[in-house]
Amino acid sequence: MPTRESDHLRLFAGHHDHPSDDSSEIQSRPYLRRDDSVNDDPNDLVCRVQAILNNGVDVLHASAAALYLIDDETRHLLLQVPSSLGVVSNWQYKRQLKSAHADLKALTGHVVTIQNPERMKHWNAPTDFPSAVCIPVVDGMVPLGTLWFFFEEPEAGNDHITKMAELIGSHIESELTRAEPEPIANQTSALKYGMLWQQNRLPNPSIDCDQWLLRGHVSQNSALTSGFFDWDFTDNQISATLGAAQGSVIEAAFTAASVQTASQCYTKLAQKPSEVLESTNQSIWTGGVGDQFASMVNIQATSDGPQLQLSAAGDCRVLLIKRQENVSVAQYGPDLGTVDAGGYEDVELLLDSGDTLGVFSDSAWDAVSHRFDPSNGNELYGGDLQYLFSELKNTLSYFESLTDCVFILLQKV
Repeated sequence: MPTRESDHLRLFAGHHDHPSDDSSEIQSRPYLRRDDSVNDDPNDLVCRVQAILNNGVDVLHASAAALYLIDDETRHLLLQVPSSLGVVSNWQYKRQLKSAHADLKALTGHVVTIQNPERMKHWNAPTDFPSAVCIPVVDGMVPLGTLWFFFEEPEAGNDHITKMAELIGSHIESELTRAEPEPIANQTSALKYGMLWQQNRLPNPSIDCDQWLLRGHVSQNSALTSGFFDWDFTDNQISATLGAAQGSVIEAAFTAASVQTASQCYTKLAQKPSEVLESTNQSIWTGGVGDQFASMVNIQATSDGPQLQLSAAGDCRVLLIKRQENVSVAQYGPDLGTVDAGGYEDVELLLDSGDTLGVFSDSAWDAVSHRFDPSNGNELYGGDLQYLFSELKNTLSYFESLTDCVFILLQKV
């Protein structure tokens, strides 16, 4: 199993009442420092990771969570940061990797769900709960450890739970990676200029017109983003576009820029949203080498009326959000760049006053759909646009390490 040089910060080992006889061995593989407590400094890595775990426990309605990392010899899993929410008295602080069956399976790239106490024993879970989910923590191709969430009820098999747990794991991976030595100055400057360039390409996120209110948000923490939104206005029409590109960070950032530029051009020329998508798809299909793919939604609304048309490609989600319900309204064509002709279709809608059209990238919808899960009594309703906008942004703030979380809202006045 590949390892890293342990020339970084030391890992947090737990509390003073550590039950291990050889606590001196509880130290880093790569990232967090050994310490006796977690302080409240937001710049402290341990503090940030524990905050992510606590938020995860809250969002998933879990009872506890813990991060285990592999030691330098790749022989043990060491408890690094447990969630401070919930009381767990029987944590296993140092576990043999060869007998940690669930962790070993997770480290091969699987999410392990355990749905009853008997299976918890079979998988040799680090503490006793009725159910749990175990997520791999990997930096590129290097396995670092595992992330556990524990539940009082057999909820771990829920698809929303596992997807959200993976998103939280991605956030922790990002924090651990950021703890590595700072890149050389020119790399850091290039990244900052790239992020600034992307931000400057985005329009005003809050636009109020006579008949329409527009809101847009892209989660951009410390990396280039692969998502964007855009507005365009004429005397009798308002256009809105959301896009999310696929691929590695830099590759997806360039693809997103290409899609945004093409869509800006074709929005001014095309008569229908489907034509904007078809023309943008043709631009990517003919102008690339077959390695650029993206999802996109284009919306065109009349400036002074309730009518709008939209067309969607790829994995975005489009919802008509009313005061007491929300309805999926789009027909989704193939991702841009995957076929020479997408055959995209237009959907026509009439919105009543107070109705809101919400468009979400795939990863944004994964987060939002769990936060507003009807089975938990949390419906995604319209009405107060600013409140809805703030709630959605707060939900995505848990997952700012993701580079393609983007959404837009259009509300009929």
